[in-house]
Amino acid sequence: MIQDQMKGSPELNYDPAKGSVKAPLLLWGPYLWADGVTPRKIDGLVWERNDLVDRDGTHPSESGRKKVADLLFKFFTEDPLAKTWFVKK
Repeated sequence: MIQDQMKGSPELNYDPAKGSVKAPLLLWGPYLWADGVTPRKIDGLVWERNDLVDRDGTHPSESGRKKVADLLFKFFTEDPLAKTWFVKK
């Protein structure tokens, strides 16, 4: 079903401008994965040790939470579909 929606199946239309609405709009959000301190090629994202909580190395620290918040804000203000409902006009 998700594959059909990603392919633009008319049975899963979310856009009233394209006909009868049959499904909700699904936005994925920003891509948060990066290979540690190796910069991601597309945007240079890295996760440094201080971006993670010491006790588990998985959950974001204060600097990591800021990084996630910045990525979310960028996504919601720049993605063509998300900004239609997130950004006040």
